[in-house]
Amino acid sequence: MTQLSITQSAKRMLRLKLAVLTLATSTSIPMTASFAQERSSARFTATVRAIENAEPAVVNIEGNKVSKSSSGAKGEANVNGMGAGVIFDSRGYILTNQHVVQDVKRIDVTLHDGTQHTGRLIARDADTDLAIIKIDTSRPLPVIPCGTSSDLMRGERVVAIGNPFGYHDSVTEGIISALHRNIPVNGVQEYPDLIQTDASINPGNSGGPLLNADGQMVGINAAVRIGAQGIGFAIPIDRAIEVAATMIAAEEQQQSLSAEVKTEYRNGTSRVRVVRSSTSELRTNDIIRTIGDREIKNRLDYELAVLSSKSTTTPITVERDGEVLTASVSVTRSGTGSTGKVRLASTNTIEDRLYREIGIKVELADATAVRAANDSYQGGMKITSVRQGSPAHFASLQRGDILVGLVGWQTTSWDDIEYILKSKEMSATTTPEIRIIRGKNVYVNNLEMDSARTR
Repeated sequence: MTQLSITQSAKRMLRLKLAVLTLATSTSIPMTASFAQERSSARFTATVRAIENAEPAVVNIEGNKVSKSSSGAKGEANVNGMGAGVIFDSRGYILTNQHVVQDVKRIDVTLHDGTQHTGRLIARDADTDLAIIKIDTSRPLPVIPCGTSSDLMRGERVVAIGNPFGYHDSVTEGIISALHRNIPVNGVQEYPDLIQTDASINPGNSGGPLLNADGQMVGINAAVRIGAQGIGFAIPIDRAIEVAATMIAAEEQQQSLSAEVKTEYRNGTSRVRVVRSSTSELRTNDIIRTIGDREIKNRLDYELAVLSSKSTTTPITVERDGEVLTASVSVTRSGTGSTGKVRLASTNTIEDRLYREIGIKVELADATAVRAANDSYQGGMKITSVRQGSPAHFASLQRGDILVGLVGWQTTSWDDIEYILKSKEMSATTTPEIRIIRGKNVYVNNLEMDSARTR
């Protein structure tokens, strides 16, 4: 009996302990929730919110390219490259650095949700090291929120997102160290007006966004100072947007509203003003507010809105002399984007053929100056214009270069140009060799004659 009563007492104590434990467990739930609320206000900082705001529109880019041996040995090696990019249009248009996708055989794009796509190069700009690629998708994609670089301040906190050394979706934080830096990248070119930051930027960060505290993109990460710590550089977003708008406008068969516009920045905001118009619905100095259902805050918005128009007319809202007006404007097909001026090259002259096939306009260069730069050449043709999206543009030719050779022939006169364009050597290749003098140096490259069609 005594032993039994002890056992029953022990059981009662065990039940009591279990009840206490159950009570503690049940009361711990609201306690944890309360703690989480306190934690959220302390831990969900502006940096965390900025990353969450922008990260869905950041992509990882990987590709395989052929690298020639730098040691002088014969042969080539396959090199895996990587970088990042930002989705700026829900249809799959992505902005990145040119050097991320240059000479890449295949562009592999991984979205933030892990889905993978193959990208194609739409356009690139060697002067600013920017490029546009596109992926095909059946659903609208998240778009990076854009700010402005016009009101950036030294000491302002910024966040960089990218793919450094293959570590996908890495984020770093720092401040803006300086503005308007001109950074030389080789003996003949420099990147002007860059943002300097101490947010860690490493190989693989190229093409990713530099964000302000609101999660808005204010720059495109582009370069790092080799051998230094805490010195990285980004392309200001205002300039990147203008370059991207020009590249979109240069697409073949681009639609047009027959107007030329510009972006104006004021007090940290932006708007689009009509500079010139050949349609009665739009007037010079009109402020464009919307085209279709898209809000227009910069020239890239304008070009994308026109590009997305599926009909011959589209609704547009403008501000004119303080009054808001709505109208329907005609949409036409054009190869020159926002200017709406159709430039159909004549097939009757060598000048037109040179511009149409290669993408340059030239004039006779000073033969004495050419020989002074390099006495191997008797003369040349000075490049006065390079067409956006042309083989010459993709080969990084610039206005002011002296064309001195094409497919092994010297280009000392218009007669030489005519002979070369009609030659068997020219017609037999899709990658003709081209030689230019820039400064006192001779540069050799290969044109990609199908670039305008394949990109």
